[in-house]
Amino acid sequence: MRKTIKTIKSLVFVVAICNLIISCKTTKPVKNTKPIIISATLNLVNVVDDKIKVEVKIKNLDQDTISYYLPKIVPGTYQNDNYGKYVEDFQAFDLQGNPIPVQKFNDNRWKIDNTKQLDKITYWVNDTFDSEDSHDVFSPTGTNILKDKNFVLNLYAFVGYFGNMKENKYKLFIKHPSFLEASTSLVEELPGNSSAAKNDIDYFVFKRYADVVDNPIMYSKPNKVTFTVNDIEVLLSVYSSSNSKVYKAAYIMPQMERVIRAQKSFLGDINSTKKYSILLYLSSSKSNDARGYGALEHNTSTVVVLPESLSPEKLDEALTDVVSHEFFHIVTPLTLHSEEIHNFDYNNPKMSEHLWLYEGTTEYFSMLFQITQGLISKEEFFERIIDKIEASSSFDDTVAFSTMSKNILVNPYRKNYRNVYEKGALISLCLDIIMRENSGGVLGILDLIKNLSNEYGIDTPFEDKKLIAAIEKASYPEIRLFLEKHVTGNTPIDYEYYLNKVGIHYGIKNIPSSYFIFKQEPFVTGSEASKEVIFTSDIPFNSFLKGLGIIEGDVLISINKKKYRLKNIYDLFGDSNKWKIGDEITFKIKRNGKVMTLTSNVVKPTVEKIILQQDPKATELQKKLFEYWVNE
Repeated sequence: MRKTIKTIKSLVFVVAICNLIISCKTTKPVKNTKPIIISATLNLVNVVDDKIKVEVKIKNLDQDTISYYLPKIVPGTYQNDNYGKYVEDFQAFDLQGNPIPVQKFNDNRWKIDNTKQLDKITYWVNDTFDSEDSHDVFSPTGTNILKDKNFVLNLYAFVGYFGNMKENKYKLFIKHPSFLEASTSLVEELPGNSSAAKNDIDYFVFKRYADVVDNPIMYSKPNKVTFTVNDIEVLLSVYSSSNSKVYKAAYIMPQMERVIRAQKSFLGDINSTKKYSILLYLSSSKSNDARGYGALEHNTSTVVVLPESLSPEKLDEALTDVVSHEFFHIVTPLTLHSEEIHNFDYNNPKMSEHLWLYEGTTEYFSMLFQITQGLISKEEFFERIIDKIEASSSFDDTVAFSTMSKNILVNPYRKNYRNVYEKGALISLCLDIIMRENSGGVLGILDLIKNLSNEYGIDTPFEDKKLIAAIEKASYPEIRLFLEKHVTGNTPIDYEYYLNKVGIHYGIKNIPSSYFIFKQEPFVTGSEASKEVIFTSDIPFNSFLKGLGIIEGDVLISINKKKYRLKNIYDLFGDSNKWKIGDEITFKIKRNGKVMTLTSNVVKPTVEKIILQQDPKATELQKKLFEYWVNE
């Protein structure tokens, strides 16, 4: 018995020693616990052949190999742009300056060996503005490198990320000409040694790579103003090569202040940012300059590209439409968004089903606030709605909108992308009307978004498949039924049915037209094969062409004996401006191979256009819902 006890004691002692050894072993670090520090430097001074050099240093790596990536796609673009294609001469070096082997795997990935010795990588980045004929990168999502004049830095095109390190802290140093200033919502910081701060080196710190992606910077000679709307500080910075007074930030500011003030009034207590920057690049529209006009949203800023040829009135109008859309993105998807957006994969993206929410609701808000805040008339609001109905009709309406959204990066769905701004906005319009109907007018889609934002937010994404249930909880069963039928289902929407709920019906109006073109849509086209001028149109012909007897497919031979071919097709527009009402005119055409002569008198051309009108027979309920809808 004692022997047994002694033996047990011995065993216990041995086990205890073993546990102690194991315990001690597990407390010993198995890998480097020092924080991995990533710092990048952009050199805007020593520009070579329209390229800038980027240096990325990384410390405390404890692995044999690592991959470095530039994004294939970034949030808000909905297309693969492969920013790594603009990188040249990618190299890696150790602490002694010796090169380390690098393998390039695709447009956006470089694999680096012996990374325990890695000190830095360097490469040169070309811009996109001056080569838009050779790629599809939308200008506001691209870059500009114009030595000593302008740099549009969408930072994701210059600074990449290391595999599995997108959550690491980033330091960014930008060396720039002292006479160029940065315009950004970022707050410049001082390096650890404040005496090292220089006027020609800017220093920024980012908590993670997503913040690098989300903060564009524009460098140019100072042409900017700052103003405050409620509790938001707004920066408007403008670059224009012409440097005309018309394009001074101070000249443009009053309209921007008016618009953003109206937007804040519309949003009410929704408040997602304390700073907002509008970085406006006005393009010369030449072959070596940006020609993709529009904007890209960010949490606290937007990059806008517009032609500098716009008149002051047209510039104000374009900025109102573009900036108002982008500003409303602070609500969706920058605040309210799905897991796919929250955990965005820049090189293997998974797209959300709910583009109607992100782009559609945003576009609808950019229309709605203008009528509720008195920036446009009811007639202008109606015209924008009918324009979207007509534009949406040119897309495939048999595909479920959620299916199209989920697969937006691939064909055949990709070609329907523009419909997110057309049908997407109309979906939100219908939801707004359903909300009004069920609440007696007092609640609309903005209230629905506010309710959803109380449950979800910047740091709390929703699951795509659970959104409709969450929407029903925050609104009404009729909202869920609509989404299941027309968004996740593929039943086309009867817009007239929903508009009738607020006392609006369809009507016809004759709109003045040119003889061969209507709203930049020509009634003729030229055949490259036959060199003939052919009547063809996606819109109904005007009253003059209809009265003459022209039908689609007719080939124009001559007018009053002047022959027209592809080489002089543009003469049609100038020649027709000289016609006088009442004069006799003779067209010679070819139809199905047979030559025909059509004679008429010149009349003033008009086009029949479907319009929206308030129904004079609307019920009191319809009138009440309409007033809540457009006046709240």
